[in-house]
Parts: sequence; C-alpha cells; structure tokens
Amino acid sequence: EAGRPAAGRKGAHSHDGGKLLNAEVANGLSTEEAISRAERHTRACCSQDHLDQPARPQLRSVYMLEISVSDPEKHGTSAVNAFVDFKVHTTTDMPRYAARSFFVRRRYRDFVWLRGQLCLSYPGAIVPPLPLVDSLIKDDRFSAAFIQRRQAGLELFLRRVAASKQLSVSTELQTFLEAKVWELQTVKNASSGSWFASIFDGTEASFKRVQLTFRQKVPDESEIEKLRVFAREYESVVSTAASKHHAFVHTLSEIASDLGQLGPALDMLSQSETELSLPFTHMASALDRLKQLHLKHVQAEHVSGLSALLAFNAGMASALKEVLSNRDAALIQYQRASSALDSRTLERQKFQEQEQGQGPKPRRSGMLGHFDDLMYDPKRGSKIDTKLLDAERELALSKERWEAISGAIHDEAAAFHTQTSADFSRGLREHVVEQISFQEAQQQQWRELLDVFKQIETVPCGSFRASSSGS
Repeated sequence: EAGRPAAGRKGAHSHDGGKLLNAEVANGLSTEEAISRAERHTRACCSQDHLDQPARPQLRSVYMLEISVSDPEKHGTSAVNAFVDFKVHTTTDMPRYAARSFFVRRRYRDFVWLRGQLCLSYPGAIVPPLPLVDSLIKDDRFSAAFIQRRQAGLELFLRRVAASKQLSVSTELQTFLEAKVWELQTVKNASSGSWFASIFDGTEASFKRVQLTFRQKVPDESEIEKLRVFAREYESVVSTAASKHHAFVHTLSEIASDLGQLGPALDMLSQSETELSLPFTHMASALDRLKQLHLKHVQAEHVSGLSALLAFNAGMASALKEVLSNRDAALIQYQRASSALDSRTLERQKFQEQEQGQGPKPRRSGMLGHFDDLMYDPKRGSKIDTKLLDAERELALSKERWEAISGAIHDEAAAFHTQTSADFSRGLREHVVEQISFQEAQQQQWRELLDVFKQIETVPCGSFRASSSGS
C-alpha cells in the first residue's frame, strides 16, 4: 500500500467508501447518515495521504473588482440581425488580470454564456439571474426604456458575480471581462456539456423525473428538505408580489397615457373659451409635465425600484432551486459511479477466478476451433483493469462533486438570506423615499397651477362642487 501512488490509493479508498455508502443506504439509513459513515471510513484511510501533500501558498483574501455596464450601441438595421451591445468596464487589483482598468463590449448572448458556464463550473453556488424580457411591458427591444432596464439588470448581475468568493475568481468571468470578441467566440465554440447534462436535459419534466427517482431511493436530510420547501414557497410569494406591483406600476403608466390625452383636449378647449384661454393653456402644460413625471416614475420602478428588486429576487429563488437540483444530480451520479465500480470489480474477480481455476483450454478442431480463435482476446485482462481504473477515477470525481456542492449549499443559503434581507431593507426604504418625492413633485405642479387660477376673477354663479355641509 505504501508503494502505491497517491492517486491510486485515493481511488481505492473512494471505492471502499462508495461500497459502504450503497450498503448503508440499502439498509435504510438516511443519505446524510450513510455518507457520514462512508466519509469517516475514507478519511481514516486517507489521513496519511494528506500528510504527504505540500501546503498551499497563502493568497490575499480580499481584492478589488468593480464592474460597470454602460454605453449601449445598436448594430445593424434589420429587425432580425440587429443587436445592442454594452461597454463592460472593469477596475481591479487582482494579479490574474493583465491591466488594472480596461473594458470590452458584450451583447446579451455573451452574458447568457457566462451565466451558463458559471452554473456548470460551480454547481454549488447560487449564480445571480440575468434580466429577462418582461412580456408584460410592451416595449420594443430597441427602445431606450427597454435598453435602460436591460443595462441595469446586466450590471447588477456582474456586480453580484464579482461579490461572490467563488464566482469572482473563475476563469469564465476573467475570459468574459478580458477576451477580445473573436477570442471569446472561440472559447464559446469550444464549450461543451458537463456531467450535469448527462442527467438533466434542461426541461422541467426532466427535473421532476430525476427528482422523483432520487426521492424514491434516498430521503433528504431535514435541513435540505426545509430549504427545498423555502425555495419553492419563496419563489411563489415573491413572484406574486412582483406581479401585483407590476399591475400597480402599469396603472401609473395608464394614468400617464390618459394625462397625455387630456392635456391636448384642454388646449383645444382654450380656443373656444377665449376668456379662459390662458388658464386652459397653463393646465394643459401642467398635465403634460405630470405625464412626464409618471413616465419617469414608471421607468425608475422597472430599472432600480421595487419592481426591479422583486424581479431580481424571484430570479435568485430560482437560482437557489438550481443548486438544490444540482445536489440531487451529484448524489445520483455518486451512487451510479459506486455501482459501476462494484460491477467492474466483480467482473475482474470473475475473470481472475476463471484464469486461475480453468488454466489454458485445449484448442478445439474445425469450425469450433476457428470460432474460439475469433473470440479469444489476449488483452482482455488489461482491458478489464483499464475499465476498473476508469471506474475508480469516475467515483473519485463524482465524490468530489458531491462534497463540493454539499459543503457549499448551506453557506450559499445563509448568504442568500443575508443578501436578500439587506436588499429588501434598502430597497423598501428607497421605495418609500421615491414615493414621497413623486407625490411632492405632483403636488408642486398642482400648486403652481392653482396660483394661476387665483389670478382669475371668479364669476359669482355658484360652484359645481357640493358644499361640505351637504345642503
């Protein structure tokens, strides 16, 4: 044992731990109890191996990484081929980057690629969501309002990625921030699927099928089940809140539209009522300013207001569910790899027993002898050994994936709660301030209009409003 390479010893220890995992699960233990026993066995076997590994150099724990998205530009004139890209500016003191301050231009599909690669490379991390096309807002994708919303969402995505300890040091992010357009395209073309794609095809039906299989075989630990329920309920609640607030903002948009029609109508009325021409003209102008106030308020809500906050957190809840499904997939892959290694080990044992017990077979004559020659494979033993080594390697890799996701998921969930609490604490406060500012701006317009009407001589012919006494 002492003479075997470290990689070989690790594979053997992982095999033993994998067999123990399957046996414990088969005996009815929960996932975590079975894995805990398997891990204690593996750690005991590998403790000496770890003593032989050199210590890693200490790195600086905190680096500055600031990213902004600005300067949208439209390219092309065709409705099919036209697109908008953005300037992505980076300022950093991380030594892995070639410069301290630099920028590239990226379009939306580049951001989609980055998020996809981060999800594949860091299955245990909650990867922030990208801004989606809101079908409830009937803006053209090349309109200034749509581009402004998308720009804000893309910048928020990159800032949250840069704030993550895992994602901020990823090679995928560095490639996205540094690579020239053609270099990025080369990397994108070379990107391939991962272990996760072998289990999930990306559809909701696929997720439910695998999740059902997983739950039938292995029950979840209580904390993970609580987290699973929370993610599902939180996504539903925050999505409902986003929908209701969107309806409220849509009402403000409709008010702006109505004000835009009322103003010109009063302006036309001023032409027939010459004595009140000036007040009507002032009121039409005030209504137009009120319309602009409403439109500005609506856009602010979608860009950085409560609407944007609710939409982003709905996406974060979905990202949390992605991590939970990654955990399911990793455990299934771990169990499959363990079963595959058991099968390869049994195949090797049978082959060795046949070789030792039977000895060389006498050659048969005629067609049967010719058939024996065709079926005989002198390299069968080495092929079985190769398959066994591959199975050990796959078990070690699948075990590493499972440990990485399981070890990170609780920290990711805690960071999710902390960030969500901070987001809503700040976002709700800013929302209240924005509402007060919006109401005060409206009142200012009405006060200025009232000063205009105070200068008009009132004809004593009664009022259209009922008196406060009700008579």
